[in-house]
Amino acid sequence: MAEQAGGPACEYKTEHFKATEYRASGGRRSVRVKGVAACPSSGFRLALELASPPIVATPEVLHLKLVEQKPTGTVLTVVTDTGVEGEFPIADEVEWVLIRNLGINIPVTEE
Repeated sequence: MAEQAGGPACEYKTEHFKATEYRASGGRRSVRVKGVAACPSSGFRLALELASPPIVATPEVLHLKLVEQKPTGTVLTVVTDTGVEGEFPIADEVEWVLIRNLGINIPVTEE
């Protein structure tokens, strides 16, 4: 998916995102990040990806970026709630998820 030039087309709010941690049977810790955006039409595809590491290390923060893919073809031009979800392995130090290109900070909560 290509990143949107000129800013996001969809509208994102911090309160529409949640980051939930869980541990696999082997003790490995992961976080599931879920959110909803208001997109200007149907057909948008959203994805969460790992962002490049920050210049100054922040072991308590998982850095992500949200990528939009605009719809192709004929779509309904009505504001549409569009979900996004991603799952990422994390270290024990991680307490926050930062969706860097949106400036959204999400506390990691227990399942």
